[in-house]
Amino acid sequence: RRPEPLIPTRTKPSETTGTLVLSDIYRGRNMAGVERGEIRKLLVIEVLPMPIHHSGGMEPISLGGTFTLERIAGTVPVEPDGSAHLELPALRSFFFVALDKDDMSVKRMQSFLTVQPGEVTGCVGCHEQRTQAPPPSAKLPLAVRRPASRIEPIADVPDVLDFPRDIQPILDRHCLSCHDYGKRQGGVILSGDRGPVYSHSYVTLTFHRQVADGRNLAVSNYPPRALGSSASPLMKKISGAHHGVQATPHEQKIVRLWIETGAAYPGT
Repeated sequence: RRPEPLIPTRTKPSETTGTLVLSDIYRGRNMAGVERGEIRKLLVIEVLPMPIHHSGGMEPISLGGTFTLERIAGTVPVEPDGSAHLELPALRSFFFVALDKDDMSVKRMQSFLTVQPGEVTGCVGCHEQRTQAPPPSAKLPLAVRRPASRIEPIADVPDVLDFPRDIQPILDRHCLSCHDYGKRQGGVILSGDRGPVYSHSYVTLTFHRQVADGRNLAVSNYPPRALGSSASPLMKKISGAHHGVQATPHEQKIVRLWIETGAAYPGT
């Protein structure tokens, strides 16, 4: 009989990158209230490998949150029609946070993807149904009409954030005058003193739910702005809404990106 046609390979082992096409970030589940044009870019974050957790839990990475460290790769643009076209390093694990004009989180991917060397792959939208295909259209998405975007690094921020090194000095400058052992306003202590595993400030911020970091809960596909920087009370407190506390724009960026990368305690 006539043999079946061979399916050509989709990969090129000699390549170091692959390409991802996002058709329309506004299509998908649980996107009510997100207006077209609201999402301006994707924050690209790499989930770093970790060989073992001896306890089976997330310590000492976080206190009830992420099990892994996450590295900031950078950002890529989202076109007005919701499309994105980007080049990713192959054989590594990435997820995305959709950001608005102020770089605040709109939606956060709660899984990850990996592209193969030389592969071109794609997704329909944001948390679309797995059986859904891109709708037929006479027009190519805007992002596909140009070469794939290369990830733009965020130069003035460490790629892996460390709470004692990067976040605690901000708390020291703006919070300790009211929230230290000598003056515990509201019963809140934001001192960097160390406990058995975490600092007192890290435990306090976690206990008082000041960071919406995606707890280790059986919850998926949060509504828009229910996860990450947009939903974290700490961001409002350092932006002038809490007794006039006003962190600098760069300090706010550090805290925002720390939240988007899972609000882990160590950076290594």
